Amino acid sequence: MKKIILVLFLIILNSCKNDQNNMKVNVDIKNFKKGMVYFQKISDSALINIDSIFVNSGNPISFSYNIESPELFYINLDISKIENRIEFFGDKGQINISTSLEKFNFDYKVSGSLSDSIYRDYLKMIKKFNDKTLDLIELSFNLSKTNLMDSIKKVEKEIESLNKRRYLYNLNYVVNNGNNYISPLVAINEFSESSELVKDTIIKSMSKKVFLVVKKDENTNTEKANAAELLGIRSMTEAEFRATYML
Repeated sequence: MKKIILVLFLIILNSCKNDQNNMKVNVDIKNFKKGMVYFQKISDSALINIDSIFVNSGNPISFSYNIESPELFYINLDISKIENRIEFFGDKGQINISTSLEKFNFDYKVSGSLSDSIYRDYLKMIKKFNDKTLDLIELSFNLSKTNLMDSIKKVEKEIESLNKRRYLYNLNYVVNNGNNYISPLVAINEFSESSELVKDTIIKSMSKKVFLVVKKDENTNTEKANAAELLGIRSMTEAEFRATYML
């Protein structure tokens, strides 16, 4: 009887340990045979190592972490070069990342995270804006070597128009996606200098679950703390927020 109770206790204990790490990240790096792989996140404005693993002869790469809500994580091979890292939105469940040593951080696939899929779709659209802007800047630079002033002005107006379209796209994205965790990140990057009216509009669009996570994590998660401060949430209690925005 005592043995049965002991076995049951160990099963329950093991189950509790597994529950503590509810996100598992599997990483497959083609042609990577030996070296360190780092699992990272931003905390208190600094990039920290959550875990690391030494790979030898292509052994499996897997990390576990306890996550309450989606947030950004990083996979890195060289901690001295942050531009070489893989960025992804972590979420509860199993996440698979596949890449190669040669194209480590610019040709990789992430599966198993709905938030990351949403984030990729957003980044694809932003890339289109960026590429078009770069093309126009290049055209403007080439025209500056000529005396075609009318053409230069036309290109400058196109750039201005494109910037407005990007601004409106980002604002529309945040307002219409207040129920996902990508919106606070977009708000940080795009609306830190915007008017109170814009910030107020963003706050009103946030769902309760996103607001409460941002509020709860503002002291431990840099991205969400920035979002809280940006949107004026830091100085508001949950009750005040609900009363103000009728949630």
